[in-house]
Amino acid sequence: MKYIVAYDGGGTKTRINVIDLDGRILFDKITTGCNIISIGDVAFILVIRGLWKEALEVCNLQEEDILMVSLGLSGADLEEDYKHLYDVCKPIFGKVPYTIQNDAWIILRSGLKAPYGAVCICGTGTNSAAINKQGKRAILRAISYTLGTFGGGLDIARDALHYAFRADEQTYQNTQLTTTIPAFLGVKTMEEVLPLFYPKQRIDKQTYGEITGLVFDCAKEGDEVCKMILTNVAKHIALQTAGVIKQNNMQAEEVPVVIGGRVFEANCSLFIDMFFETIKKEVPDAYLVIPTFSPVIGAYLHGLDILGIEQTLEIENNIQKTGGAI
Repeated sequence: MKYIVAYDGGGTKTRINVIDLDGRILFDKITTGCNIISIGDVAFILVIRGLWKEALEVCNLQEEDILMVSLGLSGADLEEDYKHLYDVCKPIFGKVPYTIQNDAWIILRSGLKAPYGAVCICGTGTNSAAINKQGKRAILRAISYTLGTFGGGLDIARDALHYAFRADEQTYQNTQLTTTIPAFLGVKTMEEVLPLFYPKQRIDKQTYGEITGLVFDCAKEGDEVCKMILTNVAKHIALQTAGVIKQNNMQAEEVPVVIGGRVFEANCSLFIDMFFETIKKEVPDAYLVIPTFSPVIGAYLHGLDILGIEQTLEIENNIQKTGGAI
């Protein structure tokens, strides 16, 4: 039996699966994020190589048992990013064939059987991509706010801090965030929050990202500022998704839009409804798809595609039985 090793490498967490060609998961582990832009080459190699070595050891496998390594990675945006990632990964996997794609594509693949449709990720960061019936792909640059992209979980957290500080200074309307953020960070007031971010940020990226959850909690309790933050982000990522659909001239078609990432997984009706309402204005026949499988399974299915192996009902059932469903 031969195996595919699949990676889902995001900004907050990295997940690896070892899966046989019949869809049975032998190994599943989650560790810290591996966005090479954020953490650098050395930390990236430690995460990817560490998971690789552990997977082979635990499963009692040799490199020759692995038919393909399929990586879906955040930070794979521009052509130079791909070249750099391939160069960095080459010493890790040796002679084992490996393929790298942006993590947007593995979320799309986790929700669709046919290579047609669009995807929107809203996790630590955000990205959108689309593929038309002729196989043409379009994807956001997804590099930074300055270069045109906005709307990930960290952007929600950043806006939460912005409006909490403004409310504290009475330059904007009041919000529960002025009390929930200090309490979450272990202090009493927004004044005591200040040294945690200035002159330099003293909280780690994961803690920063968890402020996003406070926004959802307060929005559910009716906080108008938090509702405004979420609807604004939902509109932006919907327009970005409509943009990649338009780049492929699919806007007049019936387009499945796969949604994924921890912000969508919060299952906030306000956020999802605004996303859907906005995208429908641009792509009237778009419809939402919630993936059946986890993103790492999308990487596995992409590996099957490359190997020319059909995604059968037996494979899907085995994935479900061995823990690959969301």
